[in-house]
Amino acid sequence: MAHSRHDSAAQLSTLGNVSKEEYGQILSTFLSDIDFYMPPFSYDFSLEEPVMAYFARQPNWPPHLTEKAVSMAKWMSTGLGMCYPFAEKDIQVAYGIHATYVLFIDDIIHELGNALDEFEARLVSGKPQKSPILQSLVNFLLNNDTYMGPYAAAMNTKATIEFICGCIMERDYDGKVVPPVGAKKFPSYFREKTGYTEPYAHFCFPEAIFPEKDYLHVYMPCIQDLIEFISYANDILSFYKESVVGDERLNYVCNIANTHGLGAADALSLVCKNVTENVTTVRTVLKEYPEMKDTVDEFFRGYIAWYLNQKRYKLTDIIVKDSGGRLFRLTPTEPELLHKKRREEAKAIETNEKVAQATAVEV
Repeated sequence: MAHSRHDSAAQLSTLGNVSKEEYGQILSTFLSDIDFYMPPFSYDFSLEEPVMAYFARQPNWPPHLTEKAVSMAKWMSTGLGMCYPFAEKDIQVAYGIHATYVLFIDDIIHELGNALDEFEARLVSGKPQKSPILQSLVNFLLNNDTYMGPYAAAMNTKATIEFICGCIMERDYDGKVVPPVGAKKFPSYFREKTGYTEPYAHFCFPEAIFPEKDYLHVYMPCIQDLIEFISYANDILSFYKESVVGDERLNYVCNIANTHGLGAADALSLVCKNVTENVTTVRTVLKEYPEMKDTVDEFFRGYIAWYLNQKRYKLTDIIVKDSGGRLFRLTPTEPELLHKKRREEAKAIETNEKVAQATAVEV
C-alpha cells in the first residue's frame, strides 16, 4: 500500500491541486444547479437498534469484526433512514443492513483473504461461502423479496458480484492502474464495479409503494441516471476528504482528469455538470407522476444532506453557499448529543405542561 500512496502523491502535480476555496465554489454552484435545499431533517434513532442487533447476532463471526459491523450499523442505519424517509420502517431497516454490509466489507477486504476470490463461483454453484461474513451476506440477499421486486432483486444480485469483484480489483491493483488519456470509458466502468449503487436506485421505489408490475415501466428510463447520481454525487462530496485534504488519486474524479486530459478542478466541474443533467433527466422522466417525482426529490435532498452533515467528509471546513449567496448551515450531528437534546426538550415540555396544569387547578 505504500507503493500506491507514493504513486498517488506523485500525481498531485500532474492533476493540479484544488484549493479549499475552489472546492467550495464548485460545490456551491452544483448545489444551486440542482435546486438543493437542506431538508428539515432529524435522525430516526429507532432504526439503530434493529440494524445493530442484526449484525450482533450473526453466527461464527470473529468478535472484533462483529464489533466493527455493529459500530458501523449505528450510524449507517440513521443515514439510510434520512435518504429514504418515505419507506416503511421495516424497509428502512433492510436498507440500513444492506448499506452496512457494503461499507463493512469494503473496509475489511484484506481480512477476507481468498474468500473474496471464490465468492462468485461459490454463489453460482450454491456452495457455502468460505467466510461466515460473506455467507451472512448471501443469506440476507436471499430474503430481499420483502423489499424488492423480482427485477430489482436480480439487479441486486448482479451488483453484489460486481462489488465483490471491484473489491478484489482495488485490493490487487490500487496504485497500479493509471488510465491514459483517451480511455474515457474506464472511469464509469471501474466505478460501476466498486460502487454497488444500482440497488440504491431501486430503493427509491419500494415494492410496497410502487410495485414493479405497475410502475417499473415508468421509472426504468431513469434508473441509469439515478445510478449515476448516487455514484458521482458521492464522488463530488467525498472529493474534499479524499483529494483536497487527502492524496487519493484512484477515484472517479481523478480518473476523469487523467482520461480527459484535465486538471482536477476542471474534472470536478465536469462531473458536477453531468450529475446535474442526471437530476434533470430523472425529474423530466417522472414529471407526469408527481408522487414518484416528489419521492425521488426527497431522496436527492436526503442523500446530499447526509454527506454534508457527516464529520468524516470534513465539509464544515469549507464555505458552501446556496443560490442566494447565503451560507448553508452545515451542522454535523452526533447521535449522542441529539439524544441528550431530545431528552432535555422532552423534559422541558413535560415540566411546562405540569406547570400549566398546576396553574389551571389553582385558577
